[in-house]
Amino acid sequence: MPDRSTTPSEPLVKNMVKSPRAPVALTALGALLLITIIVASFLIASRSTALTEAVLQTREIRGAATEELLTLLDAETGQRGYLLTGQAEYLAPYATAHKRAQQVLANLVRLSRGTPSVPIGIAEIRNVTNEKLAELEQTVELRQHRRLAEAMAIVLTNRGKMLMDRARADLMRVNADADRLLVVNLSALERYTTIQRGVTAVGGVLAIVFSGLAIWLLMEMIGKANRARVEIENFNATLEQRVADRTTALTLANEEIQRFAYIVSHDLRAPLVNVMGFTSELEVGATALRNYFESEEPDLKAAALTAVRQDLPEAVKFIRASTGKMDRLISAILRLSREGRRELVVEYVNLRILFDNVVASLHHQIVESETTVDIQPLPSIRSDRLALEQVFGNLIDNALKYLRPGRPGKITIRAESGARFVTVSVADNGRGIAPQDLQRVFELFRRAGAQDRPGEGIGLAHTRALVRRLGGEIDLRSEFGVGSEFRISLPKSPAFDRSTTS
Repeated sequence: MPDRSTTPSEPLVKNMVKSPRAPVALTALGALLLITIIVASFLIASRSTALTEAVLQTREIRGAATEELLTLLDAETGQRGYLLTGQAEYLAPYATAHKRAQQVLANLVRLSRGTPSVPIGIAEIRNVTNEKLAELEQTVELRQHRRLAEAMAIVLTNRGKMLMDRARADLMRVNADADRLLVVNLSALERYTTIQRGVTAVGGVLAIVFSGLAIWLLMEMIGKANRARVEIENFNATLEQRVADRTTALTLANEEIQRFAYIVSHDLRAPLVNVMGFTSELEVGATALRNYFESEEPDLKAAALTAVRQDLPEAVKFIRASTGKMDRLISAILRLSREGRRELVVEYVNLRILFDNVVASLHHQIVESETTVDIQPLPSIRSDRLALEQVFGNLIDNALKYLRPGRPGKITIRAESGARFVTVSVADNGRGIAPQDLQRVFELFRRAGAQDRPGEGIGLAHTRALVRRLGGEIDLRSEFGVGSEFRISLPKSPAFDRSTTS
């Protein structure tokens, strides 16, 4: 518990922070003015941004309307050339303009939804444009089928000209409305720009004035604080140390809370499933023995012997492995609740033995999923055993959980030893992870891919936190549909090793 007694320097510090009323009033006034300028600048900048966006969108509407009119004219020119000559080269510009007119119309419709200030009458423009394009398409098709007379009859009705005149009038009205709105918005934008310059200038002047006042007050305070400099420095040093200690304690406590949640919801689940699976085998073996002893039929002797010699010992062996892991995890939880945090304990860890224990605790899932686990030669390192069991146990459990259906599972574990680090690789041929999700999987409570497996999305986040606390780093390489490889780099001499060589 921190010492709350008053130190000799505290009264002096309290006297130092008591300022005369005039400096306090000047400081308050300066702060108020600066806050007012900041708020005004923010509001002006927000309004200027909105006006700029409105100007840009209005220009886009004007450009789209102009392009639509020119495109309709191009389509009509191609149509007339084809009707008069029957030559196919006129169809290419017609077809291009016909398709582009539809695209530009769609863009104009989209832009009009966000600009209610431009009364463009989009429904009328869409209707007349579609009618004009349909009229052009009808006459071209008639000409293609050698029905020139019918096509010319449609042209001579002047319906196409009337539609074109209507489209031209509507689109020119759009340009006129857009021009009017551009003038209004540009004038407003120029006005806000002028105001912003004035506010900036006033703010600059006030900043210079109050900076001068602050320098003057600072010099006055320095003259009065010479006698207390040593005491204040000592007090600040003590305060900084207290803050640093409390920050470290809070950080460790937060990490332990996350670790506790992870163990309860994730790590204990795998050995528990293993125990449940081999409990079923115990029941099968016990049934075989009971049937044999109750009936004493010779045919049941072979099944009873198999249960006694193979099934029951094997089930007991793997149950012990799983309960051993559960016991270590539960013991860690009890230590966390009793001590508030767990310090990392450095010891020599044979990675081959560690992986054998992890695989044994997951044996039921491995057999059930018909997965092959290939453990290549692994070194021994100095690190925290429990943290390593949680890291690699979670990676192998995830590999088993996300195998690709219809393909025999394979997990390969190997290591590379460098000058300062040992890199352990856990690779599988499972579902794989899409490129956009490679970093997402390490985020707390975030999961990637199909959500068809139980989990809270904290396993890999906790794994990365553990690896980094061990002084290492974890890297993920994956190809969707092919498999994933987790590479964990661990230091040979961890920074948290405070023990002496035993």
